[in-house]
Amino acid sequence: MKKHTKRALKIVDIAREPLEKIPYVTATSKGTGISYELLPVYWGEILGLPEELDALIIASDLQGIADYKQEQVEEAPKLLGEELAEVLSLLFQIHLSDLDPAKVMVCLCGDLYTDLTKRGASGNPLPVWSAFRNYFGFVTGVAGNHDLLTNEEQAELGSTTGIHYFSDGGKMMYANLAVAGLGGIIGRVDKPNRMEEDDYLARLRHILRQVPDILLLHESPKISSQGLPGNPHIWKELQNSAELLVCCGHVHWDTPLVETNNGLQILNADGRAFIFTAPH
Repeated sequence: MKKHTKRALKIVDIAREPLEKIPYVTATSKGTGISYELLPVYWGEILGLPEELDALIIASDLQGIADYKQEQVEEAPKLLGEELAEVLSLLFQIHLSDLDPAKVMVCLCGDLYTDLTKRGASGNPLPVWSAFRNYFGFVTGVAGNHDLLTNEEQAELGSTTGIHYFSDGGKMMYANLAVAGLGGIIGRVDKPNRMEEDDYLARLRHILRQVPDILLLHESPKISSQGLPGNPHIWKELQNSAELLVCCGHVHWDTPLVETNNGLQILNADGRAFIFTAPH
């Protein structure tokens, strides 16, 4: 049981209009070229932030290249997540200058890599993790099905102060919050970052029994009653949870936030970023 002395995390507002839109390019779905897109950054308010935190940043599915110039193909492309970390740092300086970046927790829900030659390509998201850690106090999150880390890169993430990467799923404490994570998706195990359904759901149930305050998933639940795509089995496991904030991605919801009567909130961050601060 949760201690009643600690207030549950609860999103109470998300601005209708983005605070910023970050331009990027990505591979087209048919592989015929590149598409020019905008990543929206929203500001919102959340109850239950502990004193140790000034803000919470949540983002997922940052599959793009920023500062794209065709004549610079020889240089290493700048991943969208790297650009997002820099832009968020500037937004804090401009709009939230009274907040301490060292007291910001960043939650990444996976799929942070892009290759412009192939839509849905997989690769190394480590530069994005490093960029967020350069600007903010603590970075945690999970792998998407397109994030590939070698054993050495996983070890680097695991040994970096201020980073917690949920490689196998689990729970940890940070800033008096119980933070849990389970990466990957349900699918064919011969592909990267995929688990058989029974294995994934067993891990999810185990995590939920530990009663986290916030749960980071890559794969979103399917909520048929609201026409929101995802995995129906994940929704079945989640819907009886109370006073839990679930952050996820992988598929896009037109409505980013869903709330149930028992205090379960699900934030779909696919192709979006959010800054949450305490209500003024």
